[in-house]
Amino acid sequence: MVYVDQLPAVGATIMGQRYEEHPGGKGSNQAVAASLWGTQTQFVGCLGEDEAGTILREAMLSAGVNLDLLQTHPIGSGLALDFVDQSGRYQAVVISRANEYVTSDFLKPDPTFWKDIGLVVQQLEIPFETVDAIGRMALSFDVPVLLNAAPAAKIPKSWWDWINMLVVNEVEASALTGLEIQNPQDAEIAAQQLHKHCQNVLITLGEKGVLLCNAEGIDHLQAYKVPVVSTLGAGDAFVGVLAAEWVRHQNLRQAAEQANRAAAASVQRSGAQVSYVRQEEFKNWGLA
Repeated sequence: MVYVDQLPAVGATIMGQRYEEHPGGKGSNQAVAASLWGTQTQFVGCLGEDEAGTILREAMLSAGVNLDLLQTHPIGSGLALDFVDQSGRYQAVVISRANEYVTSDFLKPDPTFWKDIGLVVQQLEIPFETVDAIGRMALSFDVPVLLNAAPAAKIPKSWWDWINMLVVNEVEASALTGLEIQNPQDAEIAAQQLHKHCQNVLITLGEKGVLLCNAEGIDHLQAYKVPVVSTLGAGDAFVGVLAAEWVRHQNLRQAAEQANRAAAASVQRSGAQVSYVRQEEFKNWGLA
């Protein structure tokens, strides 16, 4: 992470304020957020056989994440390069490396294993064929799937067969619908379009809150007004806590409310996983 006065324009060279390294990766972030929330969480993925891989492994273990299905690859751990400006906005570039070697073989079609799974959470930082294969495996065992369709990309129409919950931000919602989203009204139109394919759609809008669209209609959860240090990883805090809370109570609106609070807490500190708080810590952040 490089902190800058303003995000660089195309062709510009700027001076940075400071440089930091933190554990990250969407799947890892979300697993940590869910585990810190107190829900049993198992991470499925691939790290490099390098120092970064060791750091990532230790970060997840310290958060209580089960790593029995974690594998390694000599190509090296995934890496994200981030620029963060004074208002907390960021730009990121991801280099996949070991993530490209995550296959559906990591999860076996074993009924004994799947009977204890309450929810599968997936992202788009691993190969699409793996995401689809795991989604269909979950479907075959009647396990719901939450897809965080990030980074932004179009997804095959056949995926809607197994997506029970979709979580996207404005950019990702635009990629899926082809609609330009500039305000909550635009997001409502996109959410309604996505709801034609998926039972439960959530669009995170940053400081404008969260839209929830399902059979009960559209609900707009307002964002909490908090001082922002960095928005990096806030979306992953939201997804992780949403998943953990939904598994506990099967109430999506309640889960979204708690996830909204968790995201508000995370933006008050730098980094992704290191900015996540446990449920009992909310009172320290004015969010109890």
